[in-house]
Amino acid sequence: VSAGTIHVRVKKMEDAGIILGSSLNIDYGKLDYHFTAFIGILLTKSNRTQEVLKELSIIPNVIEASVISGKYNIFCKVRAKNTEDAKRIIYQIDDIQDVMRTESMISMEEYLSDKNRLINAISI
Repeated sequence: VSAGTIHVRVKKMEDAGIILGSSLNIDYGKLDYHFTAFIGILLTKSNRTQEVLKELSIIPNVIEASVISGKYNIFCKVRAKNTEDAKRIIYQIDDIQDVMRTESMISMEEYLSDKNRLINAISI
């Protein structure tokens, strides 16, 4: 397929709001960020969710955050250099107003991380 054809298709998907932007795939290991954890965050009140999300967005090690149903109010993904760095980040999250408690789950291995899997399976 020619570059012009690809450009036109991408432009149509951007105009339709299907493509919202683009991103880079980063090898955090090469930057010495070998530690990945998932943090479940329980809040004192659900109506404080947006304020806590704003505070989480200030912490650069929090690379994903989702509002969820179930045991926690927010679930986030954190990258750290090591366990000591992760502890510092978790304490920083614990110190956010209205965070009642957190629960950490350490990732032993990231098997699949591909935000384009679904779009590759859908023919547009």
